[in-house]
Amino acid sequence: MGEHFKWNPSEERAGQMLRQAVYMEDIVTLEHLVKNKADLEARDETGATPLHIATQCKPNLISYFLTKRADVTATDGEGFSALAWACIKGHAPAVRELLGGYADGEALMASSSKTALSLCAERGHLECVTELLNWTAVETLNSDGSTALMCACHNLEAEVVSLLLSKNAKVNLSDSEGWTALMHSVTAPVSLMSSNEQSEQRVNLDGVLGKRSCVEMLLLHGAQVDAQTTDGLTALVIAAGRDRPMAVKRLLEFRADVNLSTGRGQTPLLMATAHDLPHVVRILIVARADINQTNFKGASPLQIAEKYVFKEVTDLLKRAGATAPKTKKKNKAK
Repeated sequence: MGEHFKWNPSEERAGQMLRQAVYMEDIVTLEHLVKNKADLEARDETGATPLHIATQCKPNLISYFLTKRADVTATDGEGFSALAWACIKGHAPAVRELLGGYADGEALMASSSKTALSLCAERGHLECVTELLNWTAVETLNSDGSTALMCACHNLEAEVVSLLLSKNAKVNLSDSEGWTALMHSVTAPVSLMSSNEQSEQRVNLDGVLGKRSCVEMLLLHGAQVDAQTTDGLTALVIAAGRDRPMAVKRLLEFRADVNLSTGRGQTPLLMATAHDLPHVVRILIVARADINQTNFKGASPLQIAEKYVFKEVTDLLKRAGATAPKTKKKNKAK
């Protein structure tokens, strides 16, 4: 490419050439185009500028565009800036360069409504998180009030959680719906653990024997076990319905209230019963859960188990002495 084209392109064509030169890492052509006033902010059909493209696939060119004063605040059609893409891709050197080029580390990305720190944290990009913490506050909020710690916990990124806690991230902040980092950690998608909590990522903590999971780290850092969401959910109620027996055990070890219910009367035992989780039901019974406590409709765990023919759960409840609430007899008309 280089100097072998005739210079008389339209503005649109010049933009296409500029972006193509980025993909090809053709500095000679880039210099020629820029010298002839090609628009550094020329966008493709996705709204991406040359700097966006460089950040996503040709990070060696980032410094070039920064020296040419490309707009680091520009966002593409998805609402992502170059810094956001560096975070998503996990390019720590690119993050460092862009922050040094005055990219705003605390700006919210339009499509995700999250900060760059949260984008890195939820993906487990530890080096990027480390870079961002040199420029941004650990408690920078997303649009829904969530923090990077909550995002990392939701995806069980234990190494990032450990780093954020070491930077004094506040464990008991809640988002706009009242969810804390502890709640996010017990509602993580089961697929992340291959349906087995034993495979959950764990890390070493200073002064603590053995590797610890996200739930354990939060509890050791003073997470409030009985905090409730705006709907009255607790971490224990959530864990009981998400097939998280180990998390249930840890919460109970830290004295979570086994009978604390939601605004609709949902208890951990009712939740575990409704999801047919006998191993969780067994743990809750041993922890002295009220086996006859009913929800707002007046249904007990035993009634629910029998209604849906959850045989093992039904047997466990009956052996523990559960009884179905008596139904009121209707008065016969005289």
